Parts: sequence; C-alpha cells; structure tokens
Amino acid sequence: MKTSRGRLSQYKILHAEESLSNHLLEREQFSKESLFKLLEKYNTVAIKPSFGPGDLTILLVNSQYKIISQNKVVTFTNKEDMYQYIKQNEMKQKYYVIQPRFLTSFLFQGPSQYFVTVHRKSSLDKWYFASITDNISSVGNFFDKYFLKKYKSISILAAQKLGEYFPECNTIVIEIISDFKRGIWIYDTILHLPISKWDQYQTLREEREIASFVPQTNLLTNAVFISYLKKFNEIIIKPCTGQHGIGIVKVKRIDHSHYEIHSGIRKVTKQNLNDTYRYIQDICQNTKDYIIQQRVKLATIDGCPMDVRVITQKVYSAWNVTGKIIKVAGKNFFITNATQKLLSFDEGIQDSTISHLTRDSLEEEMDRICTLAARHLYEKNIKLTIIGFDIGITDRGDIWIIEGNYTPDLSMFKLMEDEKMYMNIMNARKELR
Repeated sequence: MKTSRGRLSQYKILHAEESLSNHLLEREQFSKESLFKLLEKYNTVAIKPSFGPGDLTILLVNSQYKIISQNKVVTFTNKEDMYQYIKQNEMKQKYYVIQPRFLTSFLFQGPSQYFVTVHRKSSLDKWYFASITDNISSVGNFFDKYFLKKYKSISILAAQKLGEYFPECNTIVIEIISDFKRGIWIYDTILHLPISKWDQYQTLREEREIASFVPQTNLLTNAVFISYLKKFNEIIIKPCTGQHGIGIVKVKRIDHSHYEIHSGIRKVTKQNLNDTYRYIQDICQNTKDYIIQQRVKLATIDGCPMDVRVITQKVYSAWNVTGKIIKVAGKNFFITNATQKLLSFDEGIQDSTISHLTRDSLEEEMDRICTLAARHLYEKNIKLTIIGFDIGITDRGDIWIIEGNYTPDLSMFKLMEDEKMYMNIMNARKELR
C-alpha cells in the first residue's frame, strides 16, 4: 500500500524512530477536540494543511483567542465561535494537522528558525547536507555554529527515514526550531519531488560541469530576500512548482530606500524592505513554496528580453537537442512566457543585442550544456524522455540555465513558418513508442 505524503503520515514515520521522537513536536489531526486540548496545553498552536504550505496561528491570551492568518488578526472570547470561524473561513482543504507553535524572534531569547535542505543523488545513494537557510538573520553567531552539527545530523536522519517510504523524493527540507530553553525541534518536513525547481537546482548544482551555468538560488525567506537584494540588486521569485510563468515576480532595488516590484506588466514601488517583503507575501498568498534567484540580465530584441527554448529528447540511449527557438517577451513584461514573437535561432541572434557573437560557437556550447544537464536530470528521473530548457544569454555571451521543463509546450514550434523543427521533435517522440 502506498504511503501518504501528508504531514500526519510523515510525522508517524519520524516518530517511529526513537532518536527522532524526542525532537518532534506533538502533532494531531485537526478537530475540535484536538484544538481545545492543545490550546489548553500550549497556549499557542499552529494549524497546517495536510498537503502544501500554509500556517494559521492560534493564541490563547487572557482568556481571548487570537487567530493570526497572513492578512489579518481576528479575536474571539468564546472558543466555540473561534472553532466555527476557523472551519468556515480558514480551511480550504479536507484535512489539517495541529501542533504547538513556537514564535520566532529577532531577539536572542526567541527561538531560531532554519530550513535545512538534504539531498541524495538517487534512491540508492546516501543523503547529505546541502544547505541551511535562515528565516530571520544570517547563520553565523556562536550559538548557530554550536548547534549546526546537530541540525545536520537530525535532518539527515529524518531524510533517511522519509526516503525509505518515498524513494522518488531526493530533496527534503527540514524546518528546525531551536533555542537553549526548549532544545531542537523538527517543526515541519517538506518533500521536494522531481517536479520541484528546488530539487532541480540541487541536482544541477551537484554536477561541476553544470553548476557554473545555474543562477544562485535559495528558498525564499525574509533573511534571504534581504541578503539577495543587497548582493544582486535584482532578484526573481518563483513558485517551486508550476508552469507558464504563473506566480513569477521580479524585485529591483532602485536605491537604499526604494524597491520596485514587477509582476506581469504591473509595477509597484515600496519605500522599505519590510513593506516590500510583506507585499511579496500577499502576492504569493502562502499557497506554494517559493525559491529566490539572482536575476539574469537577458539580451534583448528591440528593448524586450529574449531567451532560448531548447528541446532535448532521449532517443534510444542518447540525449540530443531536437529543437531550438527564440522567445521574445511582450512589451513591459520581464519573462518570455508572455511572448510577443517567436524567431529561429539565427534570426533571433541577428536581431538582438548579441549579434556580435559567433552564432555557431554559441549554439554549440548551448547544445553541450543542455545535453549534459538533461543526462544529469535523467539520472534522477528515468521516466524523463523530453526536457525543454529555458536558456538565458547575457549581452556578454554568458549562458545560463534558467530552468528545465519536463512537459514543455511544443505548440510554439508548430507556429513557425518552417515546420521542419516541429516534425523533428515529433519524429523523435515516435522513436520512443
């Protein structure tokens, strides 16, 4: 019988391991009884959906019940009214879990919150520590370093146990809450399956020949948001899962106190980092996990950004490039998913700000990078037969893998006047049947 990937199922898997059970917060399926019981016991609880992101905080303070969601705070004096409000207004899924909540703080005495990413090359390989992401400030003080070894060992052990039940998952994020008073606790575990861009990033960056072509990427948290804007001035925020550019946001630091947020064709300016991040949270609506990337400044055609969609396909035992097309972003858009026109590779390069580059050598290097990346991604997911890479090129001729799409849209190739490339892709597909 297949094991559920829900939060309660993951909790039960970890709780069966004695050395991990001491680091687990009490967790139950949400109900009226569990809500009242845990509130009486802990005063502050978190309610999470069984699947996906989302977090609702309930506080019991001076006989009042405060419900804190992303956009508002609602207060009740009667616990029955509070329960009914939650059921009718806050619950979008069928099942939820409830657990104690430790409120993190900038102050030393408040618990620290970290997201520890662990990864393995395949279900047959060992898990290893990949990165640690702080939610509030940079990891680096004495107490962070003191606990870091423990964070790693707990996270790797948790991944080992979960990996036994979910062999298709090779990237897991362990959310850790810790302080001297309460110890180290596993607050949440997030499985990143092969469709996740965070899993794809981990896979590509572990290959030395590919790593330098992948933009610097991290999980989106308040601390990383601040540090990336300071380092890169322009950043891209995108959901870990999803297609067609939905949910992608660009943020630009205009000066030390003004920040421009660009979503679709709409631009909004905020006057400080806190307001900027809050606005980003409102856009994201806490419905998906997000990553943050350095923004690659793409070459342009008539002032509009362009990138290259490169189709790679596995025919028999070899990965080959079977199609290539240049996409030009629509006016006032920063991503090419909102395409105003499609061009052949030669025509697009000729019309762009990189017309001075040698097309043959540029194309040869792009093909090499894409086939190498495709082979490496295939090692993690042997069901793959086609990958559509979005490749960015800067005015200097630097090549970047923006992302790989496992179900690429092929209709754009059919729109070209010369359908030879489209037929080439379709014929390669027939070879696999």
